[in-house]
Parts: sequence; C-alpha cells; structure tokens
Amino acid sequence: MDVLIHRMLLTALALGPGLIAFALAFLFFGWPAALAILAACGLAVVVLVPYLSRMRPKARAPALLRKTVLRNPPTDLPALDLQRGELNRALAAAMDPNAEFHAPPTRENSVARILSRVLDAWGIADTATLPPDKVVTLTLLRRLLTAPPGEAGRIAQMFQRPHVVLGLRDEIDRIAHAREEYDRAFAAYQATPRTRRRGTPAKSLTDTLGPLETADIDLWHHIVCHHDPEDPAQRAAALWCVAQPACDRATVAAYLAQLPDGSQLQEAARNGDRPFLENIHNLIERCNAGYYSHQELNFLPSPRAEARLAAELDALADLTGEARWPDPKHIFVPLSGRAPRPRPVWERATGRIPPRTPGSADNL
Repeated sequence: MDVLIHRMLLTALALGPGLIAFALAFLFFGWPAALAILAACGLAVVVLVPYLSRMRPKARAPALLRKTVLRNPPTDLPALDLQRGELNRALAAAMDPNAEFHAPPTRENSVARILSRVLDAWGIADTATLPPDKVVTLTLLRRLLTAPPGEAGRIAQMFQRPHVVLGLRDEIDRIAHAREEYDRAFAAYQATPRTRRRGTPAKSLTDTLGPLETADIDLWHHIVCHHDPEDPAQRAAALWCVAQPACDRATVAAYLAQLPDGSQLQEAARNGDRPFLENIHNLIERCNAGYYSHQELNFLPSPRAEARLAAELDALADLTGEARWPDPKHIFVPLSGRAPRPRPVWERATGRIPPRTPGSADNL
C-alpha cells in the first residue's frame, strides 16, 4: 500500500505541470501542439516514475533506547573506544571455529548474532563507523543480554520496549540451558566409551561409575529405576548414585518410592544389614537438609508413594524397637522437567558395556 501511494504521488507530480502545459498549448497553438505536449508528459511518467521509485530512501531503523538515555548515557559506561573493543570481542563469538557441527549455540554465540542483526538493520558493517549513540545502544543491549535477572531488568527500562529486550534475554537463557544439557550429555558420551578401553574389566557397576569423568544424571536415574535390590552389587550402585551431590531430585524420589517394594527396610533389619539401613537413614536426612538441589528430570509420584514409605518406616520402628525415622519432606511431589534419556547398553549386573553395535551410540 505504501508503494502504491508513493507511485501515485510521483505520477501526480509528473502530470501536474504537464496538464498546465497542455492547456496553454491548446489555447495558443491548437490541437497539434497540445497533443505533442501530452505525449511528452506520458513518456516522462513511464520513464521517470519507476526510476524515482527506486530512489526512495529506505526507512530508518527505529531507535532502541529512550531519548533521555541517549542524551544522558549511564555514567558507568567506559570510554567509547573501550566500548567498541568490547563489542568487537562479543561479535567475534558469532563464528566459533571450535564449535561442534551439531552443537546448539552457546550464550556467547547467541548474543553475537543478536548484535549482528542490529548492525544489519542499521546498515552498518563495522563498529569503527558506529556513531556514539549506537555504540552506547549496543553496549547496553550486550550488558542486558548477559546480566543477572535483576540487573537486566534495570537496564531494560532504558529501552523503549523493555518487554522485547527482556524476551530476547529469556530466549538466550533457554538456548544456554540447552547448550549446558548438550555439553553434559556429550561429556557423558565421551567418558562412557573409555570404560571399554581400560585394561581390567570392572568388578561391579560401582567400580565403573566412580572413575567416570562427568556427572551423568541420566545414567544414575537409569540405574536407580532398574536395579535389582536383591543383587548386592546393583543395590550398592543405586545407593552410590543417590549419594552424589548432583543426583537429580527425581532420581532420589524414585529410589525412596521403591523402598516399600519387598519391604526392603524390614528385610535389612531382619538380616542385620546395618550398613544398608544407615545409608537409607542418611539419605532421608540429606533430603530434609536440602542436600539435593539439582532438578532437571520430570517425576510424577504415585498417589500412595508417601503413605507406603511412611508405613514401611512405621513397620521398621516396630520391628527394631528404635525411634522412628523422620519422613522425607517435599520429595514425593510432581516435578516438571525433561524425560530421562535412556541408557540401555549398560549391563547393570557386571558394570560392563558390550561392544558397540550399529545404532547403540545414540543411547549410551
């Protein structure tokens, strides 16, 4: 619509003088001269209007900062040359030569791409040619995208549309979280095959878990949810997993929910298995002390999970004649998060990983 109106205005400007010339030629010289003038005007419209349309100046990119901020920039900003240097270093992260081909972008990559798009909108390719007001604008935008939430909220008020720039920052947070998940999973993938190359096979799964060089919360969850509590090695591996500080709250909850199955605490008391009972008592105390803060996996407890464990603790106290243990607090609650990734190639009974088969690498 804007293009159509623009062309109509140009046509009117071209025809206006022509119509006046046509009327004068008709009055003084007659039809032949008037028709010649009219033909010349028509030719001018056909030739000049498309040419002038292409010469229309591009719309200016809207200013991002409030006018008051542009007039009085924050006093904590460094000198313009230093700001340009910071921007150049931030923009350099847009092309990371060491980035993995399939890896999600990092926080630095994402910030650099946003800054590059702003420069493209301004039609500027080099920060050396940026006028001072745009240097300040990009510097504050970069600070907002990398600042803690409170500081980012303060900087956002300097922009004309705070909710838009804060939305960009939220999106960068989501991208950065995805990259953290990728790095953790990739580190687990790299660490896992190395267990095949160690000379002496592991005696148990716990022997394999200890030397792993990364916290693989998906592997820990897999072991806890699928271990055989009657197999001492598998039971020890599950206990090792829930004792780790980085163990996910969903994994701890899943482990505690399994204890009433087979009356594990009562059986341990009857068999005189004090180390196992002490491990479970310590686990509950850690839960109630807020030891487990990592929560990334989803968990939906069964409706009776809390009541079943409470009944098992009641029966244990009756059986041993000792003081009843406290119930774990705030553990059997729905947890939102991602689904645990499968780890099917691990042999829980032996702690070994069989030779790689086609397609198995995706599920290490």
